[in-house]
Amino acid sequence: MTDWTSTTLVSVDEPGDRSGASDGHSRYGVYLSQRLEEFHDEDGTPLPLEEFAAAAWRVATPPVLLDYVTFRPDLQGIEAVWAENEDGTGSLAFKVSVPVRFDAFLSERRPRHPWQDWTTQYDLSTRDDTYRHPWEPTLKPGRPAVLTVSNVMVPAVGWDLPTPKHTEGRGLVEEAKQVVREVARRVNEEAGPMAAQLLGEKC
Repeated sequence: MTDWTSTTLVSVDEPGDRSGASDGHSRYGVYLSQRLEEFHDEDGTPLPLEEFAAAAWRVATPPVLLDYVTFRPDLQGIEAVWAENEDGTGSLAFKVSVPVRFDAFLSERRPRHPWQDWTTQYDLSTRDDTYRHPWEPTLKPGRPAVLTVSNVMVPAVGWDLPTPKHTEGRGLVEEAKQVVREVARRVNEEAGPMAAQLLGEKC
């Protein structure tokens, strides 16, 4: 179980990935082997670096694979996206979706009652009372909900992402795992402090 902090947004469970593997090596690797067509171009060559990184992260995270990569319970997700550059081209970025309650806003910007906000429940699976999972409230007549999510976008520029050389086997798994570890590290390092500030926490 991860000890979450104000800037720890994502964790990678390498020991659990090995111990839960049906092939004795990597549970994530099994999922990759079932999706090999997502890791090469039509001519069979490896994907470009950024496309490979996006595919590796997508397979490693929910809803495709559970419990290898874990997001902090109070987040809605961390996904690979394409951000537009000044020259009109696209580049890889990672979007961290942070639900924000009304009390994070200046008083004059807060919705007035009877509007409803995110609600939370204690999660027995994580046993974490600080970072509770946000839930949509039960809607009632005359009680609309206003649910705010802030998306922290961090470009994957200068990250230590591998140039893929493999499209199957252990080589593919190791390259994809390197992506997952680097993305998790960089998201915590770069997006973690911004998420903490949004939520009014001290880093």
